[in-house]
Amino acid sequence: MTDTLTNPTTPVTREPASGTAVKARRLTAAALVGGALLNGAESIGMRYLLPPKPEAAAAKLQMIADTGARYPVLVTLGTLAVPLMCAGFLTLSRLVGRRAPRTGRAAAALLLTGMFGFFGMHVLALAQVPLSRSADPAQAGALLDMVEKDALLGVLFTAPFLAGCALGMLVLVAGLLRTGALPRWIPLTLLAFLVVDFGLGNGGPVDAHWLFVAACLGAARAILTAGKTPAIG
Repeated sequence: MTDTLTNPTTPVTREPASGTAVKARRLTAAALVGGALLNGAESIGMRYLLPPKPEAAAAKLQMIADTGARYPVLVTLGTLAVPLMCAGFLTLSRLVGRRAPRTGRAAAALLLTGMFGFFGMHVLALAQVPLSRSADPAQAGALLDMVEKDALLGVLFTAPFLAGCALGMLVLVAGLLRTGALPRWIPLTLLAFLVVDFGLGNGGPVDAHWLFVAACLGAARAILTAGKTPAIG
């Protein structure tokens, strides 16, 4: 994949902005920050507010039942994060696309594919809440086990999430570094998040989503203080 960069050495400068442009920048910044915070709240909350998730399906449902409202609240936050993350990723892809159109389009397509899978995974996670209230825990556990092992659901949701998000983030990071659309620490922080979360399974003592939140906060600040407004469409 090759792109011809448009004015690759020209820095983004502050320009006079209309009221509409200012509102658009605020909306895109809010989507970036809101999506990162909701997604981070789910992951960090799962780590510190819930016990380790058991492997057996019936035990998972029992854990959900025992933790009361914590599990459904956290998964709901993660579900609400998805549309905001879509808008945020489109914003960052548009920043890349100004100077590297093909890279920007590729990043957007991959990341939106990943978000489709991510949303589907959250729907399946939310479905575990009513199953955890079943009068027949053994039957509910067997049903959940069947769903989790279903190959079609894996192809439809899990595979697009893993491939789309991992490859899309790599393309986005490469595009941001190549074009200089944002300060270099932002794509490097996204790359660190990708390595820790996807490569290492987010198994360290500190949740990787703090890195994602930091990168999105930095990107939002850069958008708010720059003169150009990335469209999210």
